Amino acid sequence: MCAERDPLNCHRTILVSRELEKAGVPVTHILHEGSLEPNRQTMTRLASDLKLASTDLFRSPDELIEDAYEKQGSRIAYVRLPSK
Repeated sequence: MCAERDPLNCHRTILVSRELEKAGVPVTHILHEGSLEPNRQTMTRLASDLKLASTDLFRSPDELIEDAYEKQGSRIAYVRLPSK
């Protein structure tokens, strides 16, 4: 459905995949060259791309992935510019 080359730039990855996984539905992304990537691996890659710590004494891996979702969501979200 998406035209993005990388699922990290797709709003469906950030909005839909997260909720599907919370509901217990496994999510796998089809990458541009045809390979498959589990959503967990995609989110780990996102956290790395965003320079989020891969290990943290005070936060679980799931919390770090939530941080990655939030940060990427802010980066790719639609923003309405003020009218002139």
